[in-house]
Amino acid sequence: MAHRLRLEALQAEISAVDALLKEAIEVGDPVGEYQLSKRKGSLETEISNLLKEPVKTASVALFFGGKPVFGSRGVSVAFAGNALRQFQELVSKVYATFELGRIGERGPIPLKQATDLMVTEIAKGSFGFVLDELQEQLEMFDTDLKKAVQEVATLLERTASPNEIDFEEALETLDPRTLFALKEFFATLDSSNATVRLVEDKFDFTLDEPAVHRARERTEATSIDEAEELVDGILVGFLPQHRKFEAKTDDGVDVYGSVTTEAAEQYESFVSSLEIAVGKRWRFKIRRRTVRPVNRPPRVVHKLTEFLQAE
Repeated sequence: MAHRLRLEALQAEISAVDALLKEAIEVGDPVGEYQLSKRKGSLETEISNLLKEPVKTASVALFFGGKPVFGSRGVSVAFAGNALRQFQELVSKVYATFELGRIGERGPIPLKQATDLMVTEIAKGSFGFVLDELQEQLEMFDTDLKKAVQEVATLLERTASPNEIDFEEALETLDPRTLFALKEFFATLDSSNATVRLVEDKFDFTLDEPAVHRARERTEATSIDEAEELVDGILVGFLPQHRKFEAKTDDGVDVYGSVTTEAAEQYESFVSSLEIAVGKRWRFKIRRRTVRPVNRPPRVVHKLTEFLQAE
């Protein structure tokens, strides 16, 4: 079960036990008081253990509501199948972008098999599904798939946000195929008059029908064009931990933005070999992304993909 959901269930059970314990004390029931006190102690221990050992693998719960859902009893097979498939597509594309920096505009999604989530439980309440990453061994650190799921949660929340700036910030990290996956997911929800609540270790938010419709309109009215180009200029700054760079081109234009994993690794190799990269003239390979959001002027976002040649 998603870690946050398990904590919520245990905390709710403690509240119920507290009420019964109070009643047992009031009516003078020492046996009931003893049993309930023991139960409360075991629940508190379980909560403490969960807080000490957070799950390092991906785990997320999606609760659906609205027209395709019949209370907590059932959900439309066609709707649920499409929504889960499209959520998985989003995770796969974000993961591939994390690992490779870019995915092709067509063809199979790279590394898709490494991103498969499994339905491990039907969540109580409004009808929902718990999706987990299943691993044969314990992980010491958060897996890349967990990070990808958290990035998808961020994209969904920001895309549907009432604040337009949140959506614009989300666009800075999107590529055309991920944007298309977002369009499909929100179109499925909106066309079905459905809502969704997403619960993950760091996230717990609900997108109601207005939020879903807003996200659909935004994604359908937005386009992203990408092109790679060679740029000559001076590297002004580079932050490998934050994946950011700044350069001044030979034409005197300031260029800044994010960097790919490969470019960050190149920079780290320069540092380890005591080569000074900042302040030096380079030929860079830069991906220029032009984002055209609804009712807004186009925005240009840069990503440094490779150091080609130094002078």
